[in-house]
Amino acid sequence: MPMNYHHQLQLLIDILKNQDNEHYGSRDEYAQIERLAKSLLKNKEIQEEIRDLLMNIEQYSSRHQTTGQLEALNSEEIQQWIQGIETSEHSFLYPDRLM
Repeated sequence: MPMNYHHQLQLLIDILKNQDNEHYGSRDEYAQIERLAKSLLKNKEIQEEIRDLLMNIEQYSSRHQTTGQLEALNSEEIQQWIQGIETSEHSFLYPDRLM
């Protein structure tokens, strides 16, 4: 079964949570985050509020890969992205339920 964009968003959230918990991200994780963000940004089904978050996430991963800042994570920023994606996804998938 191919990954749809909901699966891609969940994978992105999982990687970001892992980086936040460990206060560290590997080059491979940043590369995967960047690939996921770019792929999701090409998807026309993605809600606009998630697009803004994805652009920030893509810049974050690209910046960490090019500068080598593998340990300088902003936990508050990562948590805001995670919460924003989860809230938006919940509202999209379950429009009649409060989160």
